[in-house]
Amino acid sequence: MDGSVLSNRVIGLLLAGSAALAAPAAAQVASELEGWTVRASPAADLWFHGLAVVGFGMDDLFQPYHPEYVEQVRRAKEELGVYPTPLDSLAAELLAEFGKKPEFGALHFAPLQFANATRDEMLSALMAVARRELRQEEVYGPSTRAGIRWAAGAFRDGDLRDGLKRFVELLEQEWDIFFEEYWERVIAADSARYQEIQAAWSETLEPALAPWLEPPRLDGGTILLSPALGPEGRLETGSAFRRLDNVVAVWAPPGAGPDPSVFAIVRELCYAVVPRAVRASGAQEMPAELGSRAAVRCGALVLDVYDPTLLGAYQETQVAAAVALQGLPADVAFEDAFPLSDAILRALEAEIGGTQVAAQPAQPPTAQAVPLQPGVQPGARPSPAPGGRTGPGHWVVRERPQVDLWFHALAVIAADQPGPLGLYSAEYQELIRLAKLERGVYPTALDSLATDLREGIGEGAGYDLLHFVPLYMPDSDPEEMLAALRLVADGKAPRPGRGAPGGAAGQMGNQEQIAMMILDQNLQGGARRLLGRLVDAAEEEWEVFYRDYWREMSAREQPRYQAVQAMWDSLFAPQLGRYLERRRLTAGLIFPSPPIGPEGRIVEYDSFDAGDQVVAVQMPLSTDRPEPTIFAFLKELCFLLIDDRQMARYATTAEDLEDLRRRAAVQCGALILDFYAPTLANQYRRVFLDAVGAEDSQTGAAFDRVYFLDPEVYQLMRERIRAR
Repeated sequence: MDGSVLSNRVIGLLLAGSAALAAPAAAQVASELEGWTVRASPAADLWFHGLAVVGFGMDDLFQPYHPEYVEQVRRAKEELGVYPTPLDSLAAELLAEFGKKPEFGALHFAPLQFANATRDEMLSALMAVARRELRQEEVYGPSTRAGIRWAAGAFRDGDLRDGLKRFVELLEQEWDIFFEEYWERVIAADSARYQEIQAAWSETLEPALAPWLEPPRLDGGTILLSPALGPEGRLETGSAFRRLDNVVAVWAPPGAGPDPSVFAIVRELCYAVVPRAVRASGAQEMPAELGSRAAVRCGALVLDVYDPTLLGAYQETQVAAAVALQGLPADVAFEDAFPLSDAILRALEAEIGGTQVAAQPAQPPTAQAVPLQPGVQPGARPSPAPGGRTGPGHWVVRERPQVDLWFHALAVIAADQPGPLGLYSAEYQELIRLAKLERGVYPTALDSLATDLREGIGEGAGYDLLHFVPLYMPDSDPEEMLAALRLVADGKAPRPGRGAPGGAAGQMGNQEQIAMMILDQNLQGGARRLLGRLVDAAEEEWEVFYRDYWREMSAREQPRYQAVQAMWDSLFAPQLGRYLERRRLTAGLIFPSPPIGPEGRIVEYDSFDAGDQVVAVQMPLSTDRPEPTIFAFLKELCFLLIDDRQMARYATTAEDLEDLRRRAAVQCGALILDFYAPTLANQYRRVFLDAVGAEDSQTGAAFDRVYFLDPEVYQLMRERIRAR
C-alpha cells in the first residue's frame, strides 16, 4: 500500500479527459449561487393536502397544517359534488394508523426529498419503496434517487410500508377526483402571490441575512409555498456543494400578504442552528414544542442583528398566528407566547453571534455529527445531517455512515496488513461479533465470507486502494457509495475521453463519478471481482445489522467526536497554526472511525485547495483522552511531506519502502511537535509506543528504537518540516 495516503495525482488527468462531466457541474454550481427561489409544486401541494385532510399532527401546539385550508377544500368538494372522496372517507382510519408508530412522522418531510420531481415521479418512486421494487429504472432517476434512498430508510418495516402504500394510493385517487382541477384553478392561478413573496424575500431579507446564511451554506435553495401548511414549516439541508438541495417549505395562509411566508422562511432556516443551541444549553432532548418555540425566538434574534427594522413586524406576525391557532389572549406579549429558558436563549445568541455578527460574520460552525433518524415524531424537526466539506481555515471533525460501514466491513474480515501499526482496531472484530450475537444476526454474510475475502485482499496485488474507498466519497451516503462501487465492479464506471456518462453512472453525483474513474483505473480483473463480492456483503450487512447499530453508536459516541473537535480547536490548531499555513494544511475533514486502528488514512484531492484533505483516524479512547486521535491525525498529515523518490534510496523492496514510510510518518509527527508545540511532544511519543505495546514508554530512546530511521532519512524529515 502506498503508505496510509493516496494523493490523487491522477485526478488532473481524469478531469482533463472528462470535460463533458466537469462543465455541466460548473454551470450547475454557478446557477445555484443565485439564491433562494420561491415556487409552487403540485407534488408537494398534493402531499401536504393529503396529510392536512387526514389531520396528521393537528393536535400539536404548533400545527403543521392549516385548519382553514381543510375547511376550504371540504367546501370546494361539496360545490363540485365529490365530497367525500376516498381520502376523506378513510381519513380517520389513516390518522389512527399513522399515530401508532412515531416513524410515520417522516411523512411530513417527504416532499422535500422530491423537490425537483413531478407529482407522478414522486408518487411512483414512493410506491416502489412501499412495494420494495427499488431496482425499477423507470422510477430511479436524477430527481427521485435521493428521495428513494431516504424513503427506503424511513419506511423500513412492513407496517410502515403498508401505511405508505395506502396513503400514496389514496393521493393518486384524490388527484384524479378533485385535486388536479383544484390546484390549477386555485393554487397555480395565484402566481402573483408567489412573485410577491419572492420579491419580498430576495429584495429585502435575503441580502440582509447573507452574512448569517453564507457560512453554513444556506444562501440558496428552493422555497416551496403550500396553502395546506400551518405555521410549522419544514427544512431540509443538503450538500454544501449543491445549494439546490436546501429546501424550505412554508405556509401561505389564505388571504394573507407576504409577511407570514417570508418570516416563516427565517424561522425555518433557524432550524439549522436550533438543535445545536438546545444541546449547548444542557438540555438532554428537544421535544417538538421546544424546538418550535426556539425557532421562533431564533428568528427574532436574527432579525434583531441583521435587520432590526423588521423585528416588530416579525413578532406581530408570530403572535397573531399563536393567538389564532393556539387560542392565546389577544394581548399576549411575544416572549410570553414563546417562552424559552435563559440557557437556550444564551446558546441561540452564541450561535447567531449576538450584536457582533454584523461587524464580524460568524465562522463556519463546528460540525456536530447527528445520528441518522429512521423517522421523526409528528411535528418534530429532523436534525440537520452533516454533509459537504468545510471552508478555508478550519478542520472539521465529522462522522459519516458510509465511512464507518466500509471500514467496518474490512475490519470484520480482518483485512489488515503487516506493519508497526494496525490498519484496524484489534478489539473491533470481537466487539461486533458480540453485538451481532446479542441481536440474533450472527453470522451475517460478511462474517461467513470473511476468510475468503481476507485471503483475496491479502494475496492480490493492487488491492491496497480498497482501504481508502470511502475517503473518495466523503459526502455520499452508504447507498450512493455502494451503488458507485457496484458500477466499478461491473465495469460500468465512467471513463475519461468517452463524453458524459450515461445510464446509472450518469445519474451519480460528480464526486461519485470521479471516485469511480479513480477506482476503475486502479482496480483490474480479480480486484474488481473481489470488490463486487465485498459490495454484496456490505449491502446485506448495512440492511440486516449495521444501519441500526450505527445509529445507536452514533448517538452514544457524540461526546467523543465533540471532544476531538474542541481539543483541536483550542489547543492544537493555535500552536500548529504557522506550520499548517505554510504547508497549506489549514482545512479539511477528519473522520474518527471506530473500526480504524492506529494507522489511519489520508487522501489529498487537490494540493492547491487548502480545504480538500480527507483523513480517517482511530476513535478516542474516551471523552477525556482525545489526544491519541489528534496525534494519529497529525501523523497522517506527515504522509503529504514524504518524498517517495528520496525514501526509495533507503529501501531495497516495496515492503521495505512501505515500512520506512510508516516509521518516517510517526517520527515526523514528533518532530513537528518538537518544533511547534514541545509540551505535547513527549505525550505523542508515549502514545505511539503504547500502540505497539512497548514496555518503556517514558523515554525518547525507546521511541527512536521502535521507529528507527537512518540518520540521513531523519535529517531529511527535519529539513522538510522546517522548509519555508
